[in-house]
Amino acid sequence: MASLEDSVFISYAHEDKPLARALAGALQARGVQVWIDEGEMQIGDSLIEKISTAIAGVDYFLALVSEASAESKWCKKELALAVTGELGREGVKVLPVRVGDAPMPASLGDVYHEPLSSANVDEVASKVAEAIPKHAADQRKKTELRRAKARRAPSSRPEPASTEEDPIRILGVVEEGVSQPRNDGTRGSALYRVPLRLSRTPSRVWATHFVNTWDRPPRWTPMHSPGIASVSGDTVTLDGTTMDELEKYHVETLRHVLAKVNDDVAQYERDQRVRAEKKARELAEHEENVRDTSSRLKFD
Repeated sequence: MASLEDSVFISYAHEDKPLARALAGALQARGVQVWIDEGEMQIGDSLIEKISTAIAGVDYFLALVSEASAESKWCKKELALAVTGELGREGVKVLPVRVGDAPMPASLGDVYHEPLSSANVDEVASKVAEAIPKHAADQRKKTELRRAKARRAPSSRPEPASTEEDPIRILGVVEEGVSQPRNDGTRGSALYRVPLRLSRTPSRVWATHFVNTWDRPPRWTPMHSPGIASVSGDTVTLDGTTMDELEKYHVETLRHVLAKVNDDVAQYERDQRVRAEKKARELAEHEENVRDTSSRLKFD
């Protein structure tokens, strides 16, 4: 079954909103985090930017393929972002479900899909929740094989094994995940996403603290514009930047952010261990006191 670490973005046409909401609720009941546009959009938000940012931070993209979604330009854009690699990171999995007799998009022609209706929402939600850990295991195997292949390559420099105690480092840019700028003359169209590989998959606490610290870094470099940062798996994605900006400005900021996040999380984990040890001692002392007192008590 899926865990609370798993997150799913549901793409649907307005006409399919009741069905999408029902599916979202069924998935949430099965421990899946769901991103659905309802309640997430604010007046003045850029829909494309919001969609891109949301998709870039999730692990699975669940597309409700229907007659209505086939005519929706927003659904087409969402699907294009997920399928073509414009996410700026690797590892996202597309999970299509088919409503009625809607034709499947060419990009999903060879992808297995589940039929969905109001009568089988719970059944589909269970199948999706059960499929997620299997896809996650497959992705981990692919990542391990890729890294093993990189270590065997003569031109590659072997990386030391990273343990849970080691500070997290950035190993480099995920070149195949760098997205293409639109370059259509509109504001920000020359910017794109740059994914960065971490030395290991961080905890949820680390990932959250990294995003918050990136928004307010301990030291700003000249002309630094932070853009949007997200963490998914062992990848940090900077959205709204360029490779030149990364080289000139962001690398230094990233060094300071990583140092602060690693130090803060290490201190947090030490504090948690101290509290846990103190609680364990208090519990042991309480149990010993109960035993000693019980042994002295006489009731006749």
